[in-house]
Amino acid sequence: MNEEKMRILKLLEEKKISSAEAMELLEALGKGGASEKRGRLLRIRVYEEGSSEPKVNINVPLGWAKFMAPFIEGKIKAKLADKGYNVDLGKIQEAIESQEPMKIVGVQDGGDKVEIFIE
Repeated sequence: MNEEKMRILKLLEEKKISSAEAMELLEALGKGGASEKRGRLLRIRVYEEGSSEPKVNINVPLGWAKFMAPFIEGKIKAKLADKGYNVDLGKIQEAIESQEPMKIVGVQDGGDKVEIFIE
């Protein structure tokens, strides 16, 4: 989406479109992006060794995850540190903010596997 915004600004800079036209295009672009992002989920899957079905299967609406993250970040970080895991929660927070589909975390410990992704 940033490339599209840059193209619009470049057209404005080159005086190929007016500022009013640029504003309309940017607003239309923003509306399209919002509808694409609506309904996305933060998915957390935990698989035990030898199982193709997840033992833990959590789906959190991205809006809710974004709202709750500041409240639970400290608790999660402390619990992970107690268990010896050093996870960059800032990276997870950035991914939630971007709302783009992506794999955020993929950890394999022995045969167990944890995946966190946005879909």
